[in-house]
Amino acid sequence: MQIDAGIKNNNLAKVVEKVTVPERSRSYALCVKADALRFAKMYRESIQAYLQAIMMDRAETKAYFGLAMSYKYLKEYKKAINTLSKLIEIDDSNDEYFFELGVCHLSDGKPAEAIQYLIKAILINRENLEAQIQLAIAHELVGEEDLSLMIYNKLIETNPEFLKAYYNKAAMLMGMENYMEASRTFFRLIKRNPDYYKAYLGIAMSFDKMAKYKDAIRYYKKFLELKQFSEDAIFARNRVNELRALHFSRDNNFTVIE
Repeated sequence: MQIDAGIKNNNLAKVVEKVTVPERSRSYALCVKADALRFAKMYRESIQAYLQAIMMDRAETKAYFGLAMSYKYLKEYKKAINTLSKLIEIDDSNDEYFFELGVCHLSDGKPAEAIQYLIKAILINRENLEAQIQLAIAHELVGEEDLSLMIYNKLIETNPEFLKAYYNKAAMLMGMENYMEASRTFFRLIKRNPDYYKAYLGIAMSFDKMAKYKDAIRYYKKFLELKQFSEDAIFARNRVNELRALHFSRDNNFTVIE
């Protein structure tokens, strides 16, 4: 589009002066205040502000979402679920709303209900990796481990840098008492990130369960090198001492899984 060169600068300035940015609504201003309270972990105070915003504007999505998050952090999951359900009636195109609804159902001990909402979040946004992780967890909790493994394997295949998929898969395999495959998955993880300290603990515990005690000691010590002051460090140190006392072996060979 060509601009008319005949418009004088002073006339253009007058036109610009007449252009105004619409003022935000009072409900939006309350949401901003409520968000600040929520980020400061003043959840009860934020709830009051969000409710006031909703009373002023029943279509203020920002208020419903913030209100639900405050309920979630207070572990009042049923209220969070009810609020998110109302939010989705207003806007059913945002994957984050469905994701949080699924997470709240999971937190409320209802993984079967969570699945449908997590699937919806993924259908809206296939790049929502956290929704896929939570979906795998939900399937595991309802006894559908094969579906969980399928999701983790697909995540690892398509997003090899998404380390949480490796860790969650390995942890689930440990729960299934498949310690060899769990250790293999932990090893794949530390190849991606040698500083992922939880993986060393997972390897140590897997070897421990397989009665490979010298290898377990080795990886407990690797974990302690990275995280000597963590809560798990007490367990790791105690376990090393127990294994040395109970299972000291003259065989100095270590098992390494490729």
